[in-house]
Amino acid sequence: MKLGRVVGTVVSTINSPAFDDRTLLLCDLLDPQGRPAGGYLIAVDTVGAGAGETVLILDEGNSARQIIGMSQAPIRTLVVGIVDEVIVDETNTLAPAPAVAGASRGRRRRDR
Repeated sequence: MKLGRVVGTVVSTINSPAFDDRTLLLCDLLDPQGRPAGGYLIAVDTVGAGAGETVLILDEGNSARQIIGMSQAPIRTLVVGIVDEVIVDETNTLAPAPAVAGASRGRRRRDR
């Protein structure tokens, strides 16, 4: 699993049928403190993430295909969660991603 920040969407007019009706998100990779880690991934969205949100990325092909239920699909990477907070230790917390207009999700959860 990796942390990323959604920076945009990818539009493809010609693609494998496995991508039909699916949103592709361009995600910059982050380190645990929320700083750019260098690199990016294009991931299939499974949670309705939007630009500016910090997300949890699954970058393991077989696991990704199992989640979407298509064992032969050419899919490797999925966005599988929207991150509210990352706690590295009690004194080092990643602040929530900046609010995006109209993107209020009305939830607050803290998992350790």
